[in-house]
Amino acid sequence: MRMHVKTRTLAILAVMAAFSTVLTVLGTVISVNTVFFTAAAAFLVGIAAVYFGLGPGAVFFFVCLVLDFICNPNKLHVFLYMALALYILLSEAGSAAAGKIKDPKAGIWAARGIRLVVFALCYCPLIIFLPQILVSGRILAQPWFLPAALAFGAVAWVIYDLAYIEVKKYVHRHLGKWFAKS
Repeated sequence: MRMHVKTRTLAILAVMAAFSTVLTVLGTVISVNTVFFTAAAAFLVGIAAVYFGLGPGAVFFFVCLVLDFICNPNKLHVFLYMALALYILLSEAGSAAAGKIKDPKAGIWAARGIRLVVFALCYCPLIIFLPQILVSGRILAQPWFLPAALAFGAVAWVIYDLAYIEVKKYVHRHLGKWFAKS
């Protein structure tokens, strides 16, 4: 019986990895929606980490990263996926650690603080070293670009984080029993 569970888990994660790769490639092909499709692909890393554990979630992240690198024609978008998916994976690890705090209110604030620090660690290097992923042209040379991008990043983090929480709730409500069988 145990072998069946491992095989089912592997099959589910493989299908999710394929879907993640399709989403990241769609983000490159439909350039207007690069961030949307890449964020949706990154959400799958969190789903894998929540339902199958942080270890399998980390392996899933690396498999998807390699698949994205192989299949995505725009290699710069691999860095965007890496930043968004790494944020989700590390946030789940931080939330698991914060969940061990006895005071629930303190645990919630600790999880939020961890997510903010993780986002800053993922977003700041991306916007400093690879800003052409998000914007192009003469905007990059403007002196106001970096402060504006950092301020925009704070707003984007709130939206991205809330969107991920809602997706996680939706998956838990509608697909949670299906994943739980694994």
